[in-house]
Amino acid sequence: MQRVGGQGREATWHRALSVSALMIMGISVNISAFATPTLASLRSHYETTINVEPTVKTFLPTPPTTLFKTVRYDSDGMSLAAFVTPDLQDQKKYPAIVWLTGGESNTLVDFWRKGSKQNDQTASPYRDAGVIMMFPTLRGGNDNTGNIEVNYGEVDDVIAAAEYLATLPYVDSSRIYLGGHSTGGTLALLISEVASSTHPDLFREVISFGASQETMFLQDVDFTGDEQREMDLRAPANWLQDIKVPTWIIEGKSLDSNYRDLKPICDKNKNPMLHCSFILRYDHFSVLYPLNRHLAQQIMADEMLSIDANASWTDRN
Repeated sequence: MQRVGGQGREATWHRALSVSALMIMGISVNISAFATPTLASLRSHYETTINVEPTVKTFLPTPPTTLFKTVRYDSDGMSLAAFVTPDLQDQKKYPAIVWLTGGESNTLVDFWRKGSKQNDQTASPYRDAGVIMMFPTLRGGNDNTGNIEVNYGEVDDVIAAAEYLATLPYVDSSRIYLGGHSTGGTLALLISEVASSTHPDLFREVISFGASQETMFLQDVDFTGDEQREMDLRAPANWLQDIKVPTWIIEGKSLDSNYRDLKPICDKNKNPMLHCSFILRYDHFSVLYPLNRHLAQQIMADEMLSIDANASWTDRN
């Protein structure tokens, strides 16, 4: 169920009343100062009280060195691990994508092992096409310091990871994409909403598979602060108007998907930068391989991303 930002809306309503009162009194008012706040601006004045200590520390995985190398990037003073496609040593610059896995996205296990075409959560079509890939671990995950903040501080971590990726000599910093699936897709939407204000040139486009209107797993968290605010600042459905970079919500249209959760917000969407594509006869997992393959080909061709939801994707497997 979508949680609407009650306190945020109340504060905006009080500001609107204040503007009206001042104007009636003949006092000049800077209207822009009373505009509806963005998610980025609200986050900049709020420190979360959610800090979840990992119950089990998971060792960093060891992928084949031909596929990925281990690097470390800095976020909020923490040194966090990530895995990046190695340099081909051909003096060329390639497009790149930061990919966020589903489940508990802070931690990575054997993320490089391809699944079947019905459930390939490794986003392997990108690396097969030649796109540089980065899989970041986030605060509290694997051997990282810090605690899990359930899609709050993790937003900053992914932005920091993408900034690191942009410094690599074989990455075209003007062609960095962000993608994620399930809980990673929800996090990708939040990052698009925040980075649109704070880092507007960081991501070329954002790809969100199977997201949800709210951040999941919060029902398992013990709240010590403002529960409603904590929920609202993690609910991407509340901040879709903040998106200023092309962003895609993609999901299979079968019952075994988040289609019913996503359709209402897509039906109400008026933001031209947000695109929704629901694929017939695909579910939460089977939609990944054919659509990622299609998007990877467009990225390598340096085309704007586009999806024909009515296409016969079965023929493209």
